Amino acid sequence: MKKLYFLLALLFIGFTTLAQDAYHSQLEASFLTTYQIPVGEWVFFDNEAAIMETAGGYGGSYTVQESVDTDFSRLTKAVIARAGANQWDAGWSLKNQQRINRDDKVLLVFSIRSIGGNGKVNIFAENSTTFNKEVFLNVDVSEEWTHYFIPFKASGNFNPNTLTFGFHLAHQIQTLEIGGYTAMNFGAAVTLADLPNQVNNDQYDGFQADAPWRATAAENIDKFRKANLTIQVKNTDGVAVENANVEINMLQHDFAFGSAVNANKIGGNNAQNNIYENKIIDLDGKGHGFNWVVFENDLKWPAWEDNWFVSNDGVAKAVQWLRNNNIKIRGHTLVWPGANNMPNDINQNQSNLPYIKERIDGHLDAILNYPDIKGEIEEWDVLNEITTNRSIENYFRGKDGYTSGREYLAEIFKKTKEIDPNTGLWLNDYVTISTNSKPGNANYDNLKIFTRELLDAGVELEGLGFQGHIGGFPNGIPSVLETLDDFHNEFGLKAKITEFDMPTFVDEATAAQYLGDFLTAIFSHESMDGFLFWSFWDGATWIQGGTKSNFFQQDWTANASLDVFVDLVFNEWWTNESINSSAEGLVDTRVFKGNYEISYVSNGEVIRDTLNITSDTNFEIIANNISTSLDDLVVNDALAKVFPNPATNQLFIEKEGNDPVVVQLFDITGKLILEQQMSTAKTMLSVDSLNGIYLLKIFDNVNVLTKKITIN
Repeated sequence: MKKLYFLLALLFIGFTTLAQDAYHSQLEASFLTTYQIPVGEWVFFDNEAAIMETAGGYGGSYTVQESVDTDFSRLTKAVIARAGANQWDAGWSLKNQQRINRDDKVLLVFSIRSIGGNGKVNIFAENSTTFNKEVFLNVDVSEEWTHYFIPFKASGNFNPNTLTFGFHLAHQIQTLEIGGYTAMNFGAAVTLADLPNQVNNDQYDGFQADAPWRATAAENIDKFRKANLTIQVKNTDGVAVENANVEINMLQHDFAFGSAVNANKIGGNNAQNNIYENKIIDLDGKGHGFNWVVFENDLKWPAWEDNWFVSNDGVAKAVQWLRNNNIKIRGHTLVWPGANNMPNDINQNQSNLPYIKERIDGHLDAILNYPDIKGEIEEWDVLNEITTNRSIENYFRGKDGYTSGREYLAEIFKKTKEIDPNTGLWLNDYVTISTNSKPGNANYDNLKIFTRELLDAGVELEGLGFQGHIGGFPNGIPSVLETLDDFHNEFGLKAKITEFDMPTFVDEATAAQYLGDFLTAIFSHESMDGFLFWSFWDGATWIQGGTKSNFFQQDWTANASLDVFVDLVFNEWWTNESINSSAEGLVDTRVFKGNYEISYVSNGEVIRDTLNITSDTNFEIIANNISTSLDDLVVNDALAKVFPNPATNQLFIEKEGNDPVVVQLFDITGKLILEQQMSTAKTMLSVDSLNGIYLLKIFDNVNVLTKKITIN
């Protein structure tokens, strides 16, 4: 009889374990009612107990405990007693129990909090054999329970126990609690957009409007990005001219604002795309575009030798098109020293050091001296990712007078400088900002060690490229600034953000908000001299499906990120001023560093000078009969007749008298669209390319006429 009771008890326990619990039932109900999506199949189990018993942890202490005042009833407490060299040196995970098919829509659900201070984890779902990621997010964990819905589309077929879900936990010493961990496979019954997406990534550290970093950034932008401009206005007798009107109009930033581009799409190449080409030079429809670019792949060694997308002559054509449009170019990258990122014969001859040297020297000579490319590249990523791509180092280690093997890396820099003395030498890597790593991380520390070795070896290193592949949970802004401070304090080198983007699932509002904050922080930092996207259009990006951090979607619909960029770079950080000289003939102002047009009217003629302002600058104007401000001129409606209004293709102006006048046409933002001197009695302006409301100004030394013009 006791045996029977025992068997009945086992059956009862088994059925209890297998029965769907309240937590999973509540989730199903919310899918049906709150989100109005059909219920799918549980990926693991339909009850917390089975999931907790199946999951396993390593690199720390893990205990299952009851949870109170939460939707779930159990939690796993993870205690990580020491940080690992890698984030994955401690972790908690389990594998799928049900098959997942390619393109199935899966929703990962869990809650997490930190005990005794903020924590940090990587959330992942990965192929158990190849470790290819379906989900990978770097998350700051607060002390409050935070609930996550993370949707993804399966990239392949996964039989049971072939897809691992979980957390990397070894970022730091920390105690974490994980509850409600489960996942549902909705198959093909829904789209990815149908699934709830709650990743809590819009409240990154420093997002608050009153975050302390903002005031400091504003002060530093004025300190590091602006310069004093003093203009002395005199007549030809050397007498100061009072009330002379001087226009100060910015043409281009000194700071690099740019993007990765594809050579085959510009300069008349094989995949010429006129819209793509035009957007590079005119992002906002007002003639403001990128002032720097970097080729995404075209100058990488294997792509160069094998003509991946365009011929070498085609790359040269693209270079010339960019330079003709006054756009500077970063070269990326001369040598990417991992076996998989160099031509195959390098690794095949890894024991033949003279062969490797000859091949590298030959490549440097070929690309740096290529016609129409020679001398046109402002700076080169001479080496890329040397902390994780260490094949060349390994080939040379302990051989022919090389100790670490990294001594040869310095030789590559020096050879580059020998061939092209005018190019800037840069080192580019992802192991700081892209991975949100800090001192103590092996790769982060190695980047500093290897940089110091290059400098000690006599390399004329100009700057460090910080790749900015931001994760789905964006780096806190103070953290980014701390990293830049650390390297600037150590080396005092220039720096650029070289490869900024964000993953697909970051929504448009969050991507735009973070871009604005990240740009502001970068623009404010003393070491920084540039910021480059890794793409600006979803039609030419390495991220499958595009990303809301790009400016344009596949069909060229603009994302909110474009508005944020334009508003900061071409409005808030842009100087256009009209100033009258003082009694001493002085115009004093403070302007953003860059190229400028200084214009004024002398003897009825518009005089223009260009200035490159990168530090405090003094400039002198010597001219007679300089116009005063238009605002001080006599309003004279009889100065000229303007017709028709509204206009369509042509606008006619008939002036009174014989004196020449200046004609200016402005758009509604105040941007000067057209300017010319009118000496004849009648003139015609072609306006067929314009549309909207414009302001027309006509003036001489005494009179001014202004009219609002509508052009259809």
